[in-house]
Amino acid sequence: MTFFDREKPLGEGWHWSGSDFLVMGALLFSAGLAYQLIARKLSTSTARAAFAFGIVLLVVGIWVELAVGGVSQIAAWLAR
Repeated sequence: MTFFDREKPLGEGWHWSGSDFLVMGALLFSAGLAYQLIARKLSTSTARAAFAFGIVLLVVGIWVELAVGGVSQIAAWLAR
């Protein structure tokens, strides 16, 4: 199935609106740009790998929070 498949009834396939794609595109673009701008200033490959890992964790955390509020749910559970 593709994003452009208009023959399927509503409720099947992608459950994202256009703004959802725009937000995720901006998130991925900004994460890649931040990595490119900052990683070139890091001198060792270990530092670049650690920074990349941090960027990936940040992107996944934001994605989960926007999708289902998972980060907020975990924080509330830990605060009990």
